[in-house]
Amino acid sequence: MLWAGMLAVQAVVFVIWTWLAYRSLFRLRARAVERTGHAFPGLSATLESFAAFLRHPDYTKDRRQLGLATAAMMAMLLANGLLRASHG
Repeated sequence: MLWAGMLAVQAVVFVIWTWLAYRSLFRLRARAVERTGHAFPGLSATLESFAAFLRHPDYTKDRRQLGLATAAMMAMLLANGLLRASHG
């Protein structure tokens, strides 16, 4: 029963992680479109937006939230694996 509960929590963590990841990607795309003025910004603008995500202060909250959600997802995967291994 514990395994089913962990699986449910893992599903919730995954949904949160997915929402945060897509929100960040849409923000980065909006930045690239705004900076270039083109609906399809191209590779250089996209790469510049990804670089801005890694170091620009405007994205500090996004980085932190996505990093914490990623760490939580990894911890859940590890805990799930350990639980299944201990119960054969």
